[in-house]
Amino acid sequence: MALGGRFDAILFALGNRDYRIYTAGNICSHFGMWAYRIALQWLTWKLTGSAFWLGAIAMADLFPTVFLAPIAGAITERVNRLGMMRFSMLFTTAQAIVLAYCCFTDIVTIELVFILTLSLGLVLAINHPVRLVIVPNMVGREALASAVAINSLIFNVARVAGPSIAGGIIAVAGDEWVVGAGIVFAFNAVGNGIFAIALFSIRVVQEGITSSKAPLKRIPAEIRAGFSYTFSHSGLGKMIILLFIVGICGRTYIDLFAGVVETIFQRGPDALGMLVSSVGVGAVLGGFWLAQRGYIKGLTRIVLLNVLILALALIVFALSTNFYVAVAAVLIGGFAMTVAGTGEHTLIQASVDEHMRGRVVSLYGAISRGCPSLGSLMMGWIGDHVGLRWPIAGGAVICIALWAWFYRRRAALAESLETAPQTGKH
Repeated sequence: MALGGRFDAILFALGNRDYRIYTAGNICSHFGMWAYRIALQWLTWKLTGSAFWLGAIAMADLFPTVFLAPIAGAITERVNRLGMMRFSMLFTTAQAIVLAYCCFTDIVTIELVFILTLSLGLVLAINHPVRLVIVPNMVGREALASAVAINSLIFNVARVAGPSIAGGIIAVAGDEWVVGAGIVFAFNAVGNGIFAIALFSIRVVQEGITSSKAPLKRIPAEIRAGFSYTFSHSGLGKMIILLFIVGICGRTYIDLFAGVVETIFQRGPDALGMLVSSVGVGAVLGGFWLAQRGYIKGLTRIVLLNVLILALALIVFALSTNFYVAVAAVLIGGFAMTVAGTGEHTLIQASVDEHMRGRVVSLYGAISRGCPSLGSLMMGWIGDHVGLRWPIAGGAVICIALWAWFYRRRAALAESLETAPQTGKH
């Protein structure tokens, strides 16, 4: 495929007016979000000096999705998804403002940070599945691969720039690192606010929606139906299991970077920003490489290969004593993690029946957001007792064993996931 054709494949979804507006707001939100995460991690580490607390804050941010996303998935099939998204982005804006104020007035404590982070996590548990479902409604199946790839590229470009911005601000602040964190939180509030405004400028046709009069008491049954559909499907259930284990064992290391930077490499917030940005550089490269393919066939094999690459990169990172070797390892890990994650997302979206999309995608969201936070808490607790190297390396070894199991079943898995869904046939 010529270079021009590759770019056309990547940018295909931007021909949709609503998706262009959504993307513009999404860029601002993600830049602020990644800067926010670095400031939150550094603030937590400086307030406590505990890897366990790093994991606890990550869990407060992400784990509510495990409980609420399945419910949110059922709700998205009977209410206005765009309205839900508008509310959640207004809330995230307000949360960032409050957190910034607490830093500027020097009343911030780890308990307050935990409460504010948990409140955000509860709202994002609704926001995340809605984000996943609303994009196919905007662009349709023919542009889905392009839209998923664009979203991934935005996410990961922000992952490069956002941490660098946050690390630079906090480093310049020096001893006033609490104020520096507050500036970063204010930056996040602006980005979220812009996205909220953008959402009021788009209109999305919601397909496959249940009647808004459907009783809420049916939600538990609908959740069970979503689980039954997913795990009776010859490919979706296995992909969810892969996502679950890699989420716990292979994607948690980023939440421990602040502890790794100071305890292993004896460096500061600028190095923290460099590590996270390096993950982002690898992720951008991975997202671009995957996006230019423009098709689904062969994607299962690519996902499995990159699970293996991620695990090997994590072993190098965990055992490295040289900071720049660690930087190179997480760059490769970022590439592999993005290719595997984006590939999983695309395969799940492409293989699910429309009437089940909200519930299946919400389950995907619960796993993709909840499991890394659970893994971070576990690894943080272990890291406080044996050091941060060994839980990261141990998780990588588990991922290698998982890859070996799935690799033997790759042909059947590909046949199930790379074929367009036929209602009632899975």
